[in-house]
Amino acid sequence: MTNGDAVTIVIPVYDGFDDAVACVASVLRHAPSTDVAARIVVIDDASPDPRIRTWLDALSVEHPDIQIVHNDRNRGFVANANAAFADADGDVILLNADTIVTDGWLDGLVDAARGPDIATVTPLTNSGSICTLASSVIDAFGLDDDDPDIDGCARFIRANSIAARPEVITGVGFCMLVTRTAIDAVGPFDEVAYGRGYGEEVDFCIRAGRLGLVNIADDTTFVFHRGGVSFGDERSERMRQASIFLHKRYPFFRAANRSERLLDPLRASFTALALALDDHDPQRTRVLHVLHGPPDDVGGTEKHLTGLLDALGDEFDFTLVYPVESGFVVQTRWRTGAGATPIHEHLLPGSVRWVAGIDDPVAAESFAMALDLFTADVVHVHSFNGFSLAPLRVLEHVDAPVIAFVHDPFLACPHYSLLYLDRESCGIPEDRAVCGRCLPATEQLPVDHLDEFRATVRDHLHVVDRWVFASRSAADLLVRAYPIDPERIEIIEHAAPIDRPRPGLIDESRVLDEPLRVAFVGRGWAKKGLGAVNRLARAVAETPIEIHHFGPLRERADDHVITHGPYENVVLPDLLDRAGIQIVLLPGPTAETYGLVLSEAIIAGIPVIGAHYGALGQRIRDGGIGWTFDPTDPDELLDLIRHLDRCRREILRAAQRTLTVALPSSTEVAARYADLYRGSTHQTRGSR
Repeated sequence: MTNGDAVTIVIPVYDGFDDAVACVASVLRHAPSTDVAARIVVIDDASPDPRIRTWLDALSVEHPDIQIVHNDRNRGFVANANAAFADADGDVILLNADTIVTDGWLDGLVDAARGPDIATVTPLTNSGSICTLASSVIDAFGLDDDDPDIDGCARFIRANSIAARPEVITGVGFCMLVTRTAIDAVGPFDEVAYGRGYGEEVDFCIRAGRLGLVNIADDTTFVFHRGGVSFGDERSERMRQASIFLHKRYPFFRAANRSERLLDPLRASFTALALALDDHDPQRTRVLHVLHGPPDDVGGTEKHLTGLLDALGDEFDFTLVYPVESGFVVQTRWRTGAGATPIHEHLLPGSVRWVAGIDDPVAAESFAMALDLFTADVVHVHSFNGFSLAPLRVLEHVDAPVIAFVHDPFLACPHYSLLYLDRESCGIPEDRAVCGRCLPATEQLPVDHLDEFRATVRDHLHVVDRWVFASRSAADLLVRAYPIDPERIEIIEHAAPIDRPRPGLIDESRVLDEPLRVAFVGRGWAKKGLGAVNRLARAVAETPIEIHHFGPLRERADDHVITHGPYENVVLPDLLDRAGIQIVLLPGPTAETYGLVLSEAIIAGIPVIGAHYGALGQRIRDGGIGWTFDPTDPDELLDLIRHLDRCRREILRAAQRTLTVALPSSTEVAARYADLYRGSTHQTRGSR
């Protein structure tokens, strides 16, 4: 309330006898409050239904404290509202006669209206423009059914609201508290422009906003609204005319309204309520995963995460947060009391998938929102890519321990492929001049941006409790950029990406006697080495050597490359076997942090050619399962292929060694992460 006067609750009634009776009954039942003084005014706006006058006359006898007004002619909602504004000394609540209020509604609206700058407050409802609840909540309480659980919905909202009470452009007229401050500053509704009604509250709220006042959506309060009763058959035409007039009077409103609906200031509030519908077991450890894209993408991070989710779902509940083109998705995978693990997705505000800047404010807000909505016991970051560095700042204020799995070198450089001028691996050079030539050309960024970027990471290293790498070479790469405490580093190899038996023997005749067939496996584009593959295919075009490609093509493959298209990981060994492949080629210049395709080749019993640096070089040399080369030297790759075509027994020996290489199982890897999750929950931020 803006002063000590009573709140006036105004209910204009024209038609809809049964709805009006139910509305007033609910107000009488729920308006009394120990903290808020209220007076109730019911206006008979020359109703054509004689039952309404009879009922109101009886009501005045039974409840003499209610003020009953009988208009001698139909004045319309706008005039009735203005009369109430003029008659009241304090705040006014305009309440449609087809609403049903709930326990605590008056206290909620009045509490939301406290403060000098509030113009209007609108509660949540089942039918009320921007304040309309998500369909999952409406369905859960049968609000569209003949017997809606109105009070149950109100209790649910009050218990699970995040009390954000966000600012909105306009209130909604089904139930709107208008403060005395706004009435005095803005004046009455525009009766001349809006006649009997429709759009008048929007006009009022826009005028209030121009004076620096704000309109609030109260996400702690629920008022049921039947909807569509007012104006009867006139409703559609009145809506159309009001829209035309509003946009003509306020040319900016259409764009502002569209922007508000895209960003949806109530999105977090509605997401919290939707999440609360899940039958969540509070005893289960909750892990929040942060990744750079949808979990069903084809990359190594997604395959790794999917394996963890499948393996650990019996013990842990998971929530995933990742960027999409229109915002950030929160996906929940919580075990219910029935033993099922339903997957629900909720969209948080955002704009584009790859946010710009070092600390993107929208990404920060959405990430903080996700943490508020889902109380995590552990935060497991798989990638900051797509969020900027915003999560590092947000995580400073989170008590949950943080595990950072470094799948890509984004934290080392915004040009996270670490390819100098998009051609060759830079290995994180000590010479700053190298970065000064690369960043402007590849990312349109000055080298000073890199200094600020790394300073931001360096200042927030303490928020991460455990740094997890799939290979020692990946750890060494990041340690070149930052002084990470070795005690906080864990090396956990990826699990075997395919759960299937390894071949017992190598088919020697295929290796020794058939034409040499080399397969480039993975996404076909320049960053994975498609250019080198095209050159190789052209160079051996007049020989029996065959160059194949398995995977999606993002750029054009040379006509001499035999393409097989996208594949499912589980059948890759069969596809390679059917094509008679003897060598898998991974020609990309990027320093891989592990190499799941290399693991797939090992499972298939096929040796590999890969870059001499990064995890590929380390794993190939350690296992003796193939050959390394310089991806920037096409002649070296061609010479190696020609050499291996002549020395088939060298291929055979490497293939036989693939059978001896041990790959950790998904169970073993999951157990390592489960230990981290369990151990982390006993750690506090103060122990960092």
